[in-house]
Amino acid sequence: MEKINCNVIQDILPLYIDDVVSDDTKELVEEHLQNCEICQRVYHETKTDLENDMKVSVQTKESSNEANDLKNFRKFLKKRKIKTILLSIAATIVCFVAVFMFMNKHVTYISYKDAGITIIEDNKDEVTYRTNIKGNYRWRTSLDRETGVMTIHFEQSLWEKYVSCIFYPYDHIHDILKKDEIKEVYVDKDGTTTTIWEAPEEEQKAYLSEEHTEPLG
Repeated sequence: MEKINCNVIQDILPLYIDDVVSDDTKELVEEHLQNCEICQRVYHETKTDLENDMKVSVQTKESSNEANDLKNFRKFLKKRKIKTILLSIAATIVCFVAVFMFMNKHVTYISYKDAGITIIEDNKDEVTYRTNIKGNYRWRTSLDRETGVMTIHFEQSLWEKYVSCIFYPYDHIHDILKKDEIKEVYVDKDGTTTTIWEAPEEEQKAYLSEEHTEPLG
């Protein structure tokens, strides 16, 4: 058999090492390697290089997979974090609304004694008084234009007592315009009344002697 050139064998070696050659070619290569030290050395070097390339390829693939896994895990954590934040915000809003509704639903009627009303000014045109109620509150008034009597009472929710007063506290000052009324009374929950201010008898007679169908203030 004619001797095969080393260059040909060395060109075939990568295919031989990968075991993708025919049986005849495989036999020729092995026979040549038995008698050629140069090709034997090239064979071992080529095999080592291919094995190293294979290791690098595997490591690169593993690194790529790890990088992708890490990237996907970070995306998962980011989505989970966003979801957690949104759920926390929603839960906070729901709790706030629930607390707000609860604290505004429970309204307490404030008695005259608890209101702590004190007259601080009484001049020609008006009377000014202050309440001593803790927190904010609301009031309801009713004016009888014929008699000139104003009735008033205070009530307060838990929200007004403990929360709203923090952000915009009332000054608890109330004014009575003397030309609009001759008397203001406080109505307790049981219907009893306490006079806050009353005009002198002469002014009451003068007021009642006139016709009052509209507010005078």
